[in-house]
Amino acid sequence: MRCIEREREALLAIKQKLVDDYNVLSSWGREEHKQDCCKWVGVHCSNRTNHVTQLNLGRERLDQAYSLQQKGDPQEIKYYLQGMMSPKLIELQHLKYLDLSEINFHGAQLPDFVGNLSNLRHLDISRASFGGRVPSQVGNLTHLQFLDLSYNAFANVENLNSWLPLLSSLTYLDLSYNNLRNVPDWLEIVNNHPKLTNLTLAKCGLSSPPIHSSTLFNMNSSKSLAHVDLSNNQFTSPSIFLWLSNYNASLVHLDLSSNSLTGLIPQVFGNMSSLVYLSLSNNHIEGGIPQSFSRLCNLQELRLSNNTLNGRLSKLVQMLMSTCPNQNSLETLRLSYNHLSGSIPNLTNFSSLKGLDLYENQLKGTIPESIGQMSNLEYMYLDMNALEGVVSESHFSNLSRLTSLLWFLNLSSNSLSGELPECLTHLGDLVILDVGDNKLSGHIPKWLGVSLQNLSTLVLSSNNFNGSMPPELCRLTNIQNLDVSVNNIFGTIPKCLNTLTVLAQKGNSSPTHNLDGFTSQDELPRVINHLLVLLVCKKFTATFTLSRPFCIICFESL
Repeated sequence: MRCIEREREALLAIKQKLVDDYNVLSSWGREEHKQDCCKWVGVHCSNRTNHVTQLNLGRERLDQAYSLQQKGDPQEIKYYLQGMMSPKLIELQHLKYLDLSEINFHGAQLPDFVGNLSNLRHLDISRASFGGRVPSQVGNLTHLQFLDLSYNAFANVENLNSWLPLLSSLTYLDLSYNNLRNVPDWLEIVNNHPKLTNLTLAKCGLSSPPIHSSTLFNMNSSKSLAHVDLSNNQFTSPSIFLWLSNYNASLVHLDLSSNSLTGLIPQVFGNMSSLVYLSLSNNHIEGGIPQSFSRLCNLQELRLSNNTLNGRLSKLVQMLMSTCPNQNSLETLRLSYNHLSGSIPNLTNFSSLKGLDLYENQLKGTIPESIGQMSNLEYMYLDMNALEGVVSESHFSNLSRLTSLLWFLNLSSNSLSGELPECLTHLGDLVILDVGDNKLSGHIPKWLGVSLQNLSTLVLSSNNFNGSMPPELCRLTNIQNLDVSVNNIFGTIPKCLNTLTVLAQKGNSSPTHNLDGFTSQDELPRVINHLLVLLVCKKFTATFTLSRPFCIICFESL
């Protein structure tokens, strides 16, 4: 037996303090065949000394254990383990790796004795429902390289200065969703970690730090900070940009979304030539993007949604391409909820683009046929603009040369006309198709039910479709939301709809067949989650009630 007896007893004492409702620690025990604790789930021992060096009871590891037991879907489980942290943990003095993430400790304070695990290199207690204060004894863990205290309920992190500066070996630090509002010197504390590569302080109540350029570069800061997430804070002034300029050569991932940043995007971003991910979404940034963005040739994801950016979209795209003419690294471009104008330019140079998000701008003109050559697209949002013209075969026909990955296509709330092009039949992976609120006409195509059988949401409302509902729609066995309201539909209801359950009652969450009192479409939710079918009409001239158990369908012209 490899397992050291004293450490085995300590592990059993740790288990005794935990409630294991799902029996994920069934390998831990005193039975003859369970004597070797080095073989227990989540336990790893040194091959040289046989001491326990890793204890991993984190969510990811227990998901694996649970799946191997083939007991069900791990996603349905909130906590595998809950209870208390046993003081016998300190018997594991050779422990280097400790992961207790997503164990429910019911708001208990992180015990002081954690500071006695002096050999720890990795400590993850994220989402573990700890409360109270962070004990200053954490500062004794001077060999710590990875520390994740995120998503807890610590009431007092104001003593940050008493323990964090002592952890000079840190390369990874995550304090997200802990209140640092009363720690005004947070930046100075964080900045004195010369080995730090990953810093995540999302939703910590941070405000813009006072930074003086004369002292900025005298800090003992990391020269290799690569991943910074400061999203969901209260930054308003550009002082944070001054600090970030210290890491021009190393930054790969930068998230400043959901703050209150104002003014223009500073030129300093153009010096961050290693950036792969940049998000400035959900701020109050105005103007266009600076010329210096043309130097971001490694950028894969650019998120600038929900600001007040203006100017022509074509100029923005041209600027991104000007220094990187063979720019094929960009995979996601999100520019929704801005004031961008002009037409959609040719985007085919972004040959790796998977996500295109341009909705809620002021774009006009037609959709360029070159869109059809972007065979890596997985989702595309062009809704809530003023686009017009016919959606033709050439827009999507070129996608048939490859198996398209496009799963979300939203062209709603424009002025598109003509019939739905049959080339959409090539987009067999589509899950959501929304072309509502346009000027599309003709019959509802039969091929929607034949070729797009993965659809869960189909919105054709507020167009000029006519004729009857094709029975081929019965083949949409995954459909959850179907909206054909405000068209010129007539005829009979396909019999297959008898088998569908529908909920459509204003202000009522229980199944019903009563729509009395509704007078317009505006009084009904456009899409109700978890419905299998919702067909509503502008004027309720007829209501049909179907069985098993209730199905409510209203056609405007019946």
